[in-house]
Amino acid sequence: MTVRALLLTVAVLLPWATAQVCEAELRAAVPPGASEGQAAAALLARAVELIEPAYPERRGGSGPVAGAGSAAEAVTYLHRRRLLPDGWTVEGHGPEAWGAMLARFAAGYRVAAPAAGAGPEAMVAEAARTLQAVANAVRPVAVFAVDDLDRLTLFVVVWNWTPVPRLLVMRPDAEVRLDPSAGDSGARAAPVLAAMSGCALRFHHFLFASEEVALRLFLEQGSSSFEVMASHPPRDLPRTIAPDEVVDLLTFRSPRLAGVRVLSGGVVGPNPGFGAVLGVLLRARTNLSLEVAMRALSIP
Repeated sequence: MTVRALLLTVAVLLPWATAQVCEAELRAAVPPGASEGQAAAALLARAVELIEPAYPERRGGSGPVAGAGSAAEAVTYLHRRRLLPDGWTVEGHGPEAWGAMLARFAAGYRVAAPAAGAGPEAMVAEAARTLQAVANAVRPVAVFAVDDLDRLTLFVVVWNWTPVPRLLVMRPDAEVRLDPSAGDSGARAAPVLAAMSGCALRFHHFLFASEEVALRLFLEQGSSSFEVMASHPPRDLPRTIAPDEVVDLLTFRSPRLAGVRVLSGGVVGPNPGFGAVLGVLLRARTNLSLEVAMRALSIP
């Protein structure tokens, strides 16, 4: 029986099992006919993608792709992000290696991975439990903007509690808007946060304002540039986006970002002063407390 068939059988035989975060997405990532090593690479790569949009590469090379077959892309993805244990190979993969893979992923967020059991039937559940622990640990803060009709025009995530601290700039959907019937800021923001969340990366803490006001938290127009670290899907983008293009980049109005869903990187230039930040806070809606804001700015 192949790994994929065995995993599907277990799902049918154990309907009482508690579903973990993103379990369906992880199960679908296992290539048909996968060996344990191929399944391990595919599962971990998918778990990382679900919590780390536009995760930057940290080295080159293809990694140990011998015998990877349909999982070669996943192996290379993990290798370039330093998520494979030293000496790992597809064909030599076993329970200890699987445990080491999950532990290396979880350690980047200061959480522990579950014990890895023997046999492929446990791998989806273990990947899901590890992803759940990471999802519970991360501290994203969504800063977004709306126009006069309450339509979403900007969505930037302060993404510090990660092995690669950065900003996530996500393509706004003009069909997404604030709830006009809600009285308080938290309830008004709920449709936006839900629409921009995924099965693992979910947004609860936010600040929103007009586009002109929200942008002041990140840049001084005409003086700040943007250093591109990665995009999803990957695109051949300039490393540095000049100051006169930054606003169009953050709002996805730039033709450079055709087809891109998420961009990650950082703003380079003058930092907003206390007066600018205070001015934004006075004109924005937020559910951020000082304690939450300080935790969000921390790094692992």
